[in-house]
Amino acid sequence: MGGRRLEDLKIYVISDSIGETAQRMIQATLTQFPKIEMIEIKKFSFIHDKESFTNILNMAKKNNAIIVTTLVDEEMNEFGKIFAEREGISYIDYMTSLIHVIQHHTGMEPLMERGAFRKLDEKYFKRIEAMEYSVKYDDGKNFTNLQEADAVIVGVSRTSKTPLSMYLANKGYKIANIPLVPESPVPEEVYRQKGLRVFGLTASPDYIANIRTERVKVLGLRQASSYNNLKRIKEELSYAEEVFQRLNATVINTEYKSIEESAFYIEKYLGK
Repeated sequence: MGGRRLEDLKIYVISDSIGETAQRMIQATLTQFPKIEMIEIKKFSFIHDKESFTNILNMAKKNNAIIVTTLVDEEMNEFGKIFAEREGISYIDYMTSLIHVIQHHTGMEPLMERGAFRKLDEKYFKRIEAMEYSVKYDDGKNFTNLQEADAVIVGVSRTSKTPLSMYLANKGYKIANIPLVPESPVPEEVYRQKGLRVFGLTASPDYIANIRTERVKVLGLRQASSYNNLKRIKEELSYAEEVFQRLNATVINTEYKSIEESAFYIEKYLGK
């Protein structure tokens, strides 16, 4: 063992992508060995040729390291296993056996695509980023950097701006939504921003009045208030129409529509 302490451990991670899959698994496994004092984990990413692979295997042999692979290429993995067995190197293949078991169990052919997990990760982080953005820009909290938004949603209260924004954010879209209140006009800077894809949400005055009346009941407020007053709602909708025109908004009537239906229209326009 060349004087190596039992508490020392070297692990070489070899991947044809980034190698995050194996590294996470190793870190989870090492929590079961809290007494190991010295741990060295080296990651070798985007290994696609046998020459590079062989150099790492020889290095592992020299340093008595464990080899952990997440190589999709079966030929490369088979080469590594034969080399490791011949040279007495500890070798773990995280991918091949499980791929074969799932293939046999389901009868489906695997993609055998490098970096597939990383692509999944990218989608996940894009969704998280979109949700964080949409929370930050919810209900007119922020008006700067609206160009980063995939869409800007504007509308009077109770036209489903926030639920729609969060639904789209969960699908990876960055959404900013702005409430339209005559007494708090949309800042002029919003009108000056170029390239915004704006969607105006609207509904009939009676529909909005009914929803607001139910909202008033839930909040335990007085029934008669300007919030659910029909005349007041008509004034708000008239102001909203002016804003829609100035922002060149695509108008969507959300009356009796589900969030999914409204989102479908917005995604359709974004796709164009």
